[in-house]
Amino acid sequence: MVTLVILTIMIIGFIGGWLRADLVALIGLLLLVLTNQLTPVEAMAGFSNSVVLMIAGLFIVGAGLFHTGLAERLGAALIPFAKGSEVRLFLVLMVTVTLLSSLMSNTGTVALLIPVVLAMSRQMGTSPAKLLMPLAFFSSIGGTMTLIGTPPNLVAAETLRNTSAGTLGFFALLPIGLVMAVIGLFYFYVIGNRLLGTSDVRAATMPRLAVPHVSLFALSLSKGHPLIGRTLRDVNWSRDGLIVVGEQQKGMTHRFVTARADTRLTEGQVYVSGAEADVRRIAGREGVTVEHVDLKAVYGKAAGVAVFTIPTDSPLVGRCLSDSHLRNEYRLNVLQVIRPNEEIAITRLKDVPLERGDMLVTQGEWSDLERAGDETSLLLANERVTDVANRVVSERHQLAAGLIMLMMVTLLVFEWVDPTVAVWLAALAMVLTGAVRHMDVAYDSIQWSSLLLIAAMIPVGQALDNAGIMAWLVTWISDSFSQAGPVWVLVAIFLATMALSQIISNTATAVLFAPLAVSLAVALQVSPVPFVVAVAIAASLAFMTPFGSPTNAMVFGIGGYRFFDFVKVGLPLQVVTAVIAIFTILLIFPF
Repeated sequence: MVTLVILTIMIIGFIGGWLRADLVALIGLLLLVLTNQLTPVEAMAGFSNSVVLMIAGLFIVGAGLFHTGLAERLGAALIPFAKGSEVRLFLVLMVTVTLLSSLMSNTGTVALLIPVVLAMSRQMGTSPAKLLMPLAFFSSIGGTMTLIGTPPNLVAAETLRNTSAGTLGFFALLPIGLVMAVIGLFYFYVIGNRLLGTSDVRAATMPRLAVPHVSLFALSLSKGHPLIGRTLRDVNWSRDGLIVVGEQQKGMTHRFVTARADTRLTEGQVYVSGAEADVRRIAGREGVTVEHVDLKAVYGKAAGVAVFTIPTDSPLVGRCLSDSHLRNEYRLNVLQVIRPNEEIAITRLKDVPLERGDMLVTQGEWSDLERAGDETSLLLANERVTDVANRVVSERHQLAAGLIMLMMVTLLVFEWVDPTVAVWLAALAMVLTGAVRHMDVAYDSIQWSSLLLIAAMIPVGQALDNAGIMAWLVTWISDSFSQAGPVWVLVAIFLATMALSQIISNTATAVLFAPLAVSLAVALQVSPVPFVVAVAIAASLAFMTPFGSPTNAMVFGIGGYRFFDFVKVGLPLQVVTAVIAIFTILLIFPF
């Protein structure tokens, strides 16, 4: 009784939305421990669950796809099939996720496609919230199509293997999944997307800013040139309107070094910014060759360029760059000042009085740029500096990210290693190849709230079992429906499985109900196959709550949904797919 009361309180908390979903789940878990419904070891079991660990790794893999721009590229490849239509875009994505999730884990598919959905939404100018929830739903439907699509299918096959009925073939459940997928597409076309309007959610995407146009030049210093060995303070090119960005030093490996006042010139190239006439005049005076270079040449793992805006209350307002101390205190090089009310950006910068609203195109090491961005009273970053760094450092590793993703999918499909191991091999490969800039970025990419929500809800199934609720349910179904015939028993076990899967994981639900299905079939002296199949399918139809499946939890925070969004959109889909699935099971798997 105590377990049911706590579970009811948790559900009310989820629906009410007064507290975050992960906080409600953690409070409920602690209450189950404090009331002795769970031991501390049982309560913590969810945090070591392989599903939770796999999802954490998948977030890192998804970050690699996003930061390298591969997700953007995949989205761009799919967009022509949408032909500018949101309906076609929806169809393309849902067919893609359904097919992929039939061959690999639902969580893996969703984690891989979330960056693609965000990228495509940005390019199409549509809300990602209208795609993320259906993405999770169709991954669950796609998972029902093959034996490896979702764990409940494997549980069902293993349960049947221990009976005289044999086991399920790889594509035995495909017709059921196909029918549900078609019905699901029709449902969203007719009513689903109308129930989930863009005004109902809090999701938003940050536009990716283009690299600003800055004139950048390379001065080449050959061996023995008199400038070699002198410091930038000595040459003092800033008085002539030049900003020295850094050096591409020649040696065993070409290495870019951000300029400082005490930086000594070496053989190689010196990158400078300024008016072309000034650059060529100084190049002629010093006897060095000059050439145009792209601004991206100064991007690297250690340094890059970011754009800041001067806020109204900034101490920089009214001061000149020469006495702003941005170079001395923050080690930043201002390459350009863009004044919104002036068509031409200001390039001779030393004595330019700064105004509020001025945008500073600034170069430096990423750590210094991030530090400047945190000083919100001084400068406001137009785009989060860490995001800029992640993107520009990782984009050169796009091929590596693609090969890593292909490797992971192959390992998941053929099951050469444990799925969790396959995912973490891919996650570590993303970091080691540079597709994810470093481990801090990997940790930041993990949606910890989603992981806590899933980990805290997994032990609830154990609490229900400890309280004897599962045993009572077995007895009740047997006593209430065995006399009505096998069809009604199948309906009862389908609905009971589906209801429980809204609360605990689909795998735990299948493990609890599959033996019950066999026992009921034996008592009725009919084939256990339709009963066990009903358990497998019903366990995957968790559309009504954000914690009914890991994929729902993954998109819950990213899409900015509320609990009631899942009830409003998922409940009608739940009813329609349940009716269709029951009829299809009875048609394909007779007693």
